[in-house]
Amino acid sequence: MAFKSSTWLLIASILSIGLVIQFASARPNHSPLQDPEGETTEEHQETPMEVQMERVENAMRSLRRSVRKPEARADSLGHVQECQEGLMLAKDLEPMMAAKIPEAERAAFVRDFRMGMVEALESYLELERALLEERDDDAKELYKKAAGLEDPAHELFTEDG
Repeated sequence: MAFKSSTWLLIASILSIGLVIQFASARPNHSPLQDPEGETTEEHQETPMEVQMERVENAMRSLRRSVRKPEARADSLGHVQECQEGLMLAKDLEPMMAAKIPEAERAAFVRDFRMGMVEALESYLELERALLEERDDDAKELYKKAAGLEDPAHELFTEDG
């Protein structure tokens, strides 16, 4: 019996290594990024703000599915935590549009951005409390509230609204 198990493990290991080599050597089937005129451009380098906002967005996408299921409460709590961490890290960063705001208005712009981040964090804290207290219907509504903060904030603080 031990012989069959070790043989199977050896075969599985060889197949896994083969897949890793195949994926590592694969070349993408797409060309470099091009602008509308057809000129090749450099790949976009994400800013720290974009990294954190994408982190929140990905967690929100997962949370949208898990918050509907009481049995997935632990997963929902993990997604809420990810949103909170992304927001905490992002709130200390300068908003992407701040450099384009006139100097006289910039401090108020940055303050408003940070207050919006605090409001989002508060909504995720409320959502976390509802999940911890097993108030699943409230958690669904609080998810909608948190998700509803995104579009108005993007209109105010990003170029593409």
